[in-house]
Amino acid sequence: MKLTSGLAVVALAAATLAPSAAAAAPVPPTQLVTDWIGTQLTDGVALGSFGADVGLSIDAGLALDATGRSADAARVADAIAGRLVSSPTNPYGYVQSDEYDSDPPYDFTQIGHYVNATAKAAAFTQRIGRDAATAYAAVNLVDQLEDLTDDTTGVVGDDSSFGDYANTIGQAFAAEALTVAGSPEASDATAALLAQQCPAGYFRFDLDAAACAADATGVAPDTTGLAVLSLLESGNTSPEVTAAIAEATAWLESVQRADGSLEGDSSTPGANSNSTGLAGWALGRAGRQASAAKAAAWVRSLQVADAGACASRAPTGAIAYNAADLTAARVDGIAGNATVRDTWRRASFQAAPALLWAPAASTSLGVSAPVTAVEKSTVTVTVRGVAAGEQACVSFGSDARRVVGTGSDLAVAFTLPAGAAAHTFTVATLGGTTTATTSATAVPAVPPAVPPAAPMVGDLDVSRTEKVRKNRFKVDLTCESAQPCFGKLTVSTAGKVRLGKAKKVVTVARRSYAIAPGAEKKLVLTLTKPARKLLARGTVKVKAVQTASGARRAVTTFRLKAAKG
Repeated sequence: MKLTSGLAVVALAAATLAPSAAAAAPVPPTQLVTDWIGTQLTDGVALGSFGADVGLSIDAGLALDATGRSADAARVADAIAGRLVSSPTNPYGYVQSDEYDSDPPYDFTQIGHYVNATAKAAAFTQRIGRDAATAYAAVNLVDQLEDLTDDTTGVVGDDSSFGDYANTIGQAFAAEALTVAGSPEASDATAALLAQQCPAGYFRFDLDAAACAADATGVAPDTTGLAVLSLLESGNTSPEVTAAIAEATAWLESVQRADGSLEGDSSTPGANSNSTGLAGWALGRAGRQASAAKAAAWVRSLQVADAGACASRAPTGAIAYNAADLTAARVDGIAGNATVRDTWRRASFQAAPALLWAPAASTSLGVSAPVTAVEKSTVTVTVRGVAAGEQACVSFGSDARRVVGTGSDLAVAFTLPAGAAAHTFTVATLGGTTTATTSATAVPAVPPAVPPAAPMVGDLDVSRTEKVRKNRFKVDLTCESAQPCFGKLTVSTAGKVRLGKAKKVVTVARRSYAIAPGAEKKLVLTLTKPARKLLARGTVKVKAVQTASGARRAVTTFRLKAAKG
């Protein structure tokens, strides 16, 4: 639904469970929104940038009447009486207005008669139980509506020097008002309305649309919802009307998203509360309860109900146009920006009746938390009794979380601080608060682990010269550590030696070992073939290197010579 209005266009675990002993009875979402609507009316009318906005005031009256606030709706009807027709004190009448040439010297042109406004005012007057022909001394709304309805086609149109801005919404209100009034033109007006319904089931917005779209995807449901409401309010139960309502509501269900929302048209893209609210209202009135409940829950998720630690600057009870608007208003409010405030009012006035079908919570408000937990651990709190779409605030200390009800239990996780203490978790709605407590225990102090001693290699005990017999020689290793000694013993020439044509360090022998703490071990090492050749020449100076992962490297130098005999 477009958000414009004016003379020409009609605008529309083991746990502790705390029952909600501290909570009052849940506040119905319709009461919240209609209470806020009341704050937006000054002496019964909604004021805009140019004074009283009669079309928007009627939107408020329609919402108040639909939600049972009949006395408040009647005050709106009384307040608009002096603003329907131009007068010395009201130069711009809603259904009739003096029109002047737009060029100098701005001569009077004619009295303009506007059918969308006339039909909407007449339908509203009838819905609150008054006679649209006699309710206002300044104008007979039924007579004017008949004058603006074509005697042959039943199509409505403006009588204005500004042009004709009639549309299907005005046609729907006209069909409703003329039918309720018992007008002889009611049948033709209703037939003209039904002619605007496309094969897919939706009603097109423009009366002069050449043809219905081949693909109904994305067509705004606002016009369709308002057409269904007017057909239902008219009381016409003819087969044609009954079939049209069935086809239109089936189409609304077909474009409803899984979350219950409906999208606007190309000028208002994305899911929004206007489209969803009007569609939900129509679905509910037509008996499509399940679909209406889904739409109502989604609309309710955009209704401001910031309680407890989640209180914000957004106006309690009002309905945001979309999620982005709700987020912004919580920070900035809406009072300081006329355009923003106007968007909120139009969304709230048009979506309010859909909340009649908002599901109630299946149980009273409650919260449960583990009886005990360990400090610094993650604790999951379970919240019960928050209705689908209802706003609630779950808080722990300075950590406050907004949650939206699903009709089922909600799980919210918090991290406990250090230390043994009793911790309180609070759940708040506008109906009251309830709490649960977890006792945290401190984690016992654990002495620091003694790091293992560094690995040790054995203590090598050799003579200055060791004798080699049958290509073997022996060395003694002692483990003087409190833990086993282990490693690899590599014996090589102490420097480069000539072997063949080249000089190089020659590996003499190598062996791994492990020795128990305090024990001694004799290792037998076997010479490599190159070492045997060296030893055949005479005494060889060698270097024994002991290595082990993480241990200090040990080096011992001695000599090897061949034993005689």
